[in-house]
Amino acid sequence: MPTSWTPQAVLSTAAAWVWTPYDAETRTSDHATVVISNGRATVDRAEGLPAADLVAHVRDLVGGETAVIWPTHQATEPADLADALLRAGAEVAENLDVIAYELAVGLPELAVPADVEVRRIDTAADLADAYPVTSAVFAQPEPTEAFRDGEAVELAKQVAAGGDRRIFRYLAYADGVAIGHAGTTIEGEVVKLWGGSVLEEYRGRGAYRALLQARLAEAVERGGGLALVKARAGTSSPILRRAGFTAYGREVHYLLRPSAGQPA
Repeated sequence: MPTSWTPQAVLSTAAAWVWTPYDAETRTSDHATVVISNGRATVDRAEGLPAADLVAHVRDLVGGETAVIWPTHQATEPADLADALLRAGAEVAENLDVIAYELAVGLPELAVPADVEVRRIDTAADLADAYPVTSAVFAQPEPTEAFRDGEAVELAKQVAAGGDRRIFRYLAYADGVAIGHAGTTIEGEVVKLWGGSVLEEYRGRGAYRALLQARLAEAVERGGGLALVKARAGTSSPILRRAGFTAYGREVHYLLRPSAGQPA
């Protein structure tokens, strides 16, 4: 990969990447910021205390009835945070590879099959096709009506922006049904690829590659320079590395379950 992006710059950009769902509640203090959605809290920021105290502080901030997802990476501070999470009873929930591709080298050859169709999501009706896919793949309940309404409003704003549009979502179809979903957010030259998901029974047919091709082509058209992904180590990461993406590091998500007697 060309050296216009250093490994540290890629990792720092990935570490700063957070997402707040439309229906999330944000709680913040001097030492932490968490967002709560679907009954789980995700730590966006945690700092300024020893590791064990930081874990206890986040627990107090969210309450004992709420499970906590805590992302960590190579530069996470305090350096012993992962150990403190494990001592507090956390378990590894997910391993994500930080993977990137410089678009200046040209689009990769992805050998997209002819029987998979990709459509850009431009209407609320399109969004409705995406929800069953993402819910099944990520084992989450389908979103609430308020969440759907919020996404529909944001989508309409993005479509109306025309050439200034920066958020894109796509659906892959096969056999007349939606089988895959993926999104893109373009921030300057950084192209964040997110939400890549294909229904399990349709995997291996090239839907992920088709979604990747559509997103990269849009990114190049919109002036993107670096395609960045936090890819699941066992599923999308191998596909991306075969396509020419470079893996720079690992983001590990720890799960702190609710206090005893509370559901996960």
